[in-house]
Amino acid sequence: MTKKVVEIQEKAEPAYMLRNLAAKDVFPMVKIISKIGINEFMNAFEAEEIKKLVSAISTDDEAKEEDSGEKDGMTVIGISVALNIANTLLGHLGDCEQEIYAFLCGLSGKSKEELMEMPMNTFLEMVVDVFKKEEFRGFIGVVSRLVK
Repeated sequence: MTKKVVEIQEKAEPAYMLRNLAAKDVFPMVKIISKIGINEFMNAFEAEEIKKLVSAISTDDEAKEEDSGEKDGMTVIGISVALNIANTLLGHLGDCEQEIYAFLCGLSGKSKEELMEMPMNTFLEMVVDVFKKEEFRGFIGVVSRLVK
């Protein structure tokens, strides 16, 4: 008689959960942006690769893209802007440390102490996950229109 051994992997709970962004999150985000400096923050929208992507999408009259193609292009632009913002934020992490902790505490329901004790990679993943949120991209879209 042969016994089958079945290995059961327990699903580990995620280290954090982020709620959806809401209107109340605008205020801590504005505090963070003001600590970084609005001009430096806006440079994320002015990067040369962003200008090229926008130009390529908006001037492509000959080969009219289908809606999905246009959405794909806008997604690429949104991701590029989000990465530029993440880069800017990481460069100023020390300048707005308390504001970032407060913002992430509100999104995750964790205490500042819990965030401070997180492994570095988990904490940075949390920051990046905020930038990946659909609501954040919407916020950035509105901000970028205001700057134009």
